[in-house]
Parts: sequence; structure tokens; C-alpha cells
Amino acid sequence: MIAIKDTLRIGAPVVVLAVAVAGFYYLRATKPETAPSAPQERIWPVATVAAVPRDFEPEIKAFGQIFAGRQVELRPLVEGRVVETGPAFMEGGIVAAGELLVAIDPFDYQNASQERRAQVDEARARLGEIQVDRKGALELRVRDKEQVVFRQRDVARRRRLAARGAGSEKALDDTRLALSQSRQRLIERERDIARYGSRISQQKAVIDRAEVRLRQAARDLEQTRLVAPFEGFLVDVSTELGKRIGRSDPVARLIDARRLEVRFSLSNENFGRLLAMGNWRGREIRAVWTAGDMVHGFTATIDRIQGEIDAAKGGVDIFARIIGAGPKTPLRPGAFIEVWFKDRRYENLVRIPQTALHPGPRVFVVRGGRLVQRKVEVLVRGGNHVFIRGAFAPGAEIVVTRFAEMTAGLKVVVR
Repeated sequence: MIAIKDTLRIGAPVVVLAVAVAGFYYLRATKPETAPSAPQERIWPVATVAAVPRDFEPEIKAFGQIFAGRQVELRPLVEGRVVETGPAFMEGGIVAAGELLVAIDPFDYQNASQERRAQVDEARARLGEIQVDRKGALELRVRDKEQVVFRQRDVARRRRLAARGAGSEKALDDTRLALSQSRQRLIERERDIARYGSRISQQKAVIDRAEVRLRQAARDLEQTRLVAPFEGFLVDVSTELGKRIGRSDPVARLIDARRLEVRFSLSNENFGRLLAMGNWRGREIRAVWTAGDMVHGFTATIDRIQGEIDAAKGGVDIFARIIGAGPKTPLRPGAFIEVWFKDRRYENLVRIPQTALHPGPRVFVVRGGRLVQRKVEVLVRGGNHVFIRGAFAPGAEIVVTRFAEMTAGLKVVVR
């Protein structure tokens, strides 16, 4: 009895395991067969723009910098100690034409001017003395000539008397000697008059030199006050009250507030478009300066191109003058700006974003829910947009979305 119980305790689990295995194989063998499902085609969401040809006058965009059209480095023309400065003589100060910048101690220059004036007065007085002497010599020459005439008559009379035996030979010789002396005095008088003429010329030259030195001294005195040659704002201020400065020491740099210019660079392609428009000089441009959250717009006119083109740079620099620039204009040289100016008018072009253009050049359009390629011709590039021409069906939609798997035939949905 005990043997039967042991057999049942050991065999029961084996029987259960065998039944489970047999059931597993039965169920697997009798399960229904299911056909595999086909993979789903991916649909790509895209954005589009309408391919509507229109006439455009696109804007050409460039970048540039504000440039000083006229500036001067101010240096004193005399040397000395600075005893006064103008109220606006400071970095960034705005000054009017003729306004005082710095004044140099005028003491030495005032003394020099007075001394030169005294030298001129002295030279003129000396000239007056010489002229008086010459006038006296001219009057004495008249008397000397009269005496020569009188002596000649006396000699003639003595000669007649001697011929009749009424006069002595000695008396004739005395009159001849007196005539010779009168003639000698006349010659000396002529020589003195000529000498006085030379001295007058010399003295006039002395006066001229003295007057030149006087004018120089007066100019030096005037130039002790350095004033602004034109209206503008000061930069690089490098002197102050009490400082001694020389003729070659820079004081400041003055920028003409009314001669601010835009210097911007155009690619060879855009420069060619500018030339193709004709009458490029005087053409208006729009300059935009962004300072923080503030956007300032200015109008300028193209004035000239750079004097020499750098082939390695690959572009051309253009200069345009800011219209209405003045002391109240916030612009300053060195500010970076955007430049916009209108291109010529183009007909029947489609304007698309840069992202819609692919190498070729080509674009993708949506037809029947799938991508189709179209060859295009690029006419103009402006800013973030491209102006193209191509064979587009009415109502065609150009895809502007880009993704790596983009190719013709993909299924898309416009969103």
C-alpha cells in the first residue's frame, strides 16, 4: 500500500507536465494564420508659397559704416601755455564754426607785436628824414645850376676884357677856377641826390621787411586763440587748461557734423546692377542704424565710388552722403548700418524665400500631393528672397520647407 502511494506521489507531476507540453504543441499547431500588413508611406508636412508672377522693383541690401566726409586734426599754430578752453571743448563736444577751443597765453605775442609796430614806425620815420634830405638837395641843385650860369657869364666877361687889354690874366684865371668849383659842387649835388634815391629805396625795403614781421607777429597773436573752422563734434581731445603745448602737438580732431557719409561695399554682381540702372550718382539709398531696441532710418545719396578697387576684396566700395546730417544727428563715424536701395523694375518674376531654392537651380512644387521638380532661372537675389522665372502652372505652390530626404515623388501635405 505504501509502495502505491510513493508511485502516485512521483508520477503525478510527470503526468501533469506531459499533458501541458502536449497542450502547448496542440495549440500552436492549430492557431489561425494571419497575413502580414503592408508598411505605411510617410507623409511630409510642408509650407508653400503661391507661384504668382508679378512685376517687382526689388531692393538691394548691403552693409556699411558711417564715415566722416570731412575732418581735420587741430594743432596750435603757436606754442605756449593753455590759459582758456571753450565750454564745449571736451570729448564729443559739439562746437559751432568760429567757437573758441583753446586760448594760449598771449603775453609774449602781444609784446612781440608791439615791438614790431615800433620797428615799423622807426623805419618810416627814418624814411621821412631821408626824403627831407633829398628834397633839400634838389633845391640846392637848382642854386648850384644858377651859380654855374653866373660863373660862365663872369668868365665870358673877363675873357672879353682881357682881349681888349682891360683885364688881367689872373682875374680871368680866378673866374675860371670859380666856375670849375661851381661845376664840381653841382656834380657832388647830383651824386648826393642819387644816393638819397638809393637810400630811400633801401629804407622802403627795410619798412617792407618790418611790416612783414609785424603782420607775422599780429597773426601769431591772433592764432593764440584756436577756433573751430567749421561746425562739428570733437574727438581725441588731448589737452587741458594749464598744459603747455607746441606747434606740432595735436589738440583734438574735429568732424564735420554736416558731412557724414555712408561707406558700403557691393559685390561685383550688385555693382553691375547699379551701373546698369544708369545715373547712379545722386541715387537715393536708405540707411538703417539699429541701436538696441531703437531703429533709426536715414536717407543718403550716392556721391562717388572708391578711387581704387582692390581685386582681392572682390567688391566695390560706394560713398553716399547723409541728407540732413547735423549736430543733432545721433549718427557718429564707425556706426555699422544696413543699406537698401531700389533695383530696376523686373517683369513677370516670382518672389520666393531663399530656403525654397535648391541647387540646379530648381524648386519643388506640389502636384497631386507629391513633390515635383521645376528648373528655374534666378534673376535677382535680394535680402532673404530670390526672384525667379520658370514654367509654373496656374495655381502652382512652391515648397519653402527644406528637409534632408527631400526628393521628387515624396508624398506631402500642405500645412
